[in-house]
Amino acid sequence: MKRIHTWLTATMLAVSLPSALALDIKPVDNIIAIVNDDVITRQELDMVTAQMRSQLPNGQNISIADLQQQALAQLIRKDLLVQAAKRANIRLSDADINEAIEQFAAQRHMSVNELIQRIAKEGINEKHLRRTMTENLLAQKIEQSEVMGKSQVSDAEIDDAIARAQQEGRQLPPPVTAYSYHVQHILLKNDNDITRKLIEQIAQQARSGASFEQLARQYSQDGSAQNGGDLGWIIDGETVPPFEAAVKSLQPGQISMPVRTQFGWHVIRLVDVRSNDSPQERQRNGMRAVLVQEKREILLQNFLKQLHDQAYINIRPLD
Repeated sequence: MKRIHTWLTATMLAVSLPSALALDIKPVDNIIAIVNDDVITRQELDMVTAQMRSQLPNGQNISIADLQQQALAQLIRKDLLVQAAKRANIRLSDADINEAIEQFAAQRHMSVNELIQRIAKEGINEKHLRRTMTENLLAQKIEQSEVMGKSQVSDAEIDDAIARAQQEGRQLPPPVTAYSYHVQHILLKNDNDITRKLIEQIAQQARSGASFEQLARQYSQDGSAQNGGDLGWIIDGETVPPFEAAVKSLQPGQISMPVRTQFGWHVIRLVDVRSNDSPQERQRNGMRAVLVQEKREILLQNFLKQLHDQAYINIRPLD
């Protein structure tokens, strides 16, 4: 049975750094749940339950039993996501982990060295920190791969939602100024030495004037390959963060250096960009943002349900 490490991410369990990382649970600890080949222990559950209780708004009373159920559900969700990421062969580099630690430290107004010194006082070493950050990133990336690329909203869906809201007398979402990007890309799905060398060669050829469309048809492993890598128009939030950041760094006609995401390696060409800033478009952007978020929540819940249904989960009595 594998050793268990506590969840750090604020997006799932808002636990404090020392208490989260201080857990170094041994297999002999009291096991309260088994999730496939992982375990959740009483010590881990008690820590998360106490943390959730400390964050309750003043005046809000929730029983310990209810908090324990919520904490256990979160811990099971974390294990399922990390396991799914590993099955999907999502890989992280040392640079990915370093960046996550740097961001974690910066959010707490510390340098990385100060962060490491602080957790060392709690008996926590850097190895534990890196392991916890790895689980955090794996869960984030599997969520993104299952949700981000499937949450596009069509113009017809936006028109229909606006019409329904107006007919029912409901207030429309706040207007939003957004930009649309016409993008092409070339995708190589594997992440190994051969792939990295090939994607660098492709990027060099594309940036030296070779036909992007021909390179996409020849090399890309994405469904857009036959269309010369054309993804059409995308908006903020429709792609995973590294891809979106690369797009926004380009001027129309420019081609990126290789960009790595959980899907593989990309070379990206920005064809054109336009501002959706008319009153009508700003209103549509506001509705689009609401619909995208709703669709993502549904996709994530369906994905989690699928993971849960396919998993072996044995929950032991908490008493």
